[in-house]
Amino acid sequence: MCRKRSDLLFLAFVVLLVTVISFPENVLAQGSFPSRPITLIIDQGVGGMNDITARAVAKAAEKELGQPILCENKPGGGQTLARNIVVKSKPDGYTLGVSATSTNICAPHIQDLPFNVLTDHTDIAVYLKYAHALCVRADSPWKTIEDVIEYARQNPGKFTYGTAGSGTTQHIVMERIANAKGIKWSMVPFKSGNEPVLACLGGHVNSVAQGPVDLIPQIEAGKLRLILSLNDTRWKIAPNVPNSLEKFGFFGFNYKSIIGPKGMDDRIVAKIENAFKKAVDDPFYIQLCETVQAERYYMSGKDYSKLWRSEYEAMGKIIRDMGLGK
Repeated sequence: MCRKRSDLLFLAFVVLLVTVISFPENVLAQGSFPSRPITLIIDQGVGGMNDITARAVAKAAEKELGQPILCENKPGGGQTLARNIVVKSKPDGYTLGVSATSTNICAPHIQDLPFNVLTDHTDIAVYLKYAHALCVRADSPWKTIEDVIEYARQNPGKFTYGTAGSGTTQHIVMERIANAKGIKWSMVPFKSGNEPVLACLGGHVNSVAQGPVDLIPQIEAGKLRLILSLNDTRWKIAPNVPNSLEKFGFFGFNYKSIIGPKGMDDRIVAKIENAFKKAVDDPFYIQLCETVQAERYYMSGKDYSKLWRSEYEAMGKIIRDMGLGK
């Protein structure tokens, strides 16, 4: 009887040992996740809208996760350099990234990427809806978008506008306008949001197409003039200036989201997603978004994935029809 009991205990031990050894490391770590700091790779440079809002929402998410979120800026490649770092990281939840919708639905049709946007990452949560506008220097001769279009018609390719990179939402909207009006202007890419603003102020480009945190301080200082919202709504700071939807019948939509590499455990994804869902309603994040006139916005990773994937093929056709496809 004792021998049988010993045999049974030994067999149970062997089964338990095999089970533990066969479990992936990330599954074993779920109960204590996160047990160390998380790294968040930001896809633009320091100081722009993307950087400020990402750091704020990350700071709020720390409260729920109980570990610091260390932010690292990796601008470049039209916001694809950061994505490449994230997708090649270990899928344990300790390396996350900030990404824009344009990286999913625009960049793949314009340039060869070292990753596949359809298979190589995990959508976790949306935390911001992004706005863009076209501005010129306040002392420029262009008062309206019609003035710019007329100048571009008479001077093909000479009117320049700066953006945070090729394939961004504002780039696509600007080129759709040019295509619709039968004109040509030139996009000048930069690594971060504040660089094209400085280039415009310095007279190195004629205009800049960026977001509120980059543009509003210069508009309020009387240095830049907003002449077109590139979205479906007008900006509060310039309520008499039309938006792209009412003017041309189309607009750019862009969300900022948290992503991870493919292969992440569902329970770890859910824990991170819940932390950022609560972060969007954090008083600190709410106040910051109001200050920089950003639209805080939550969407689950699954819903967001369905949304941008539904636009993927249509955007590819638009880009090819515009002659921007690779």
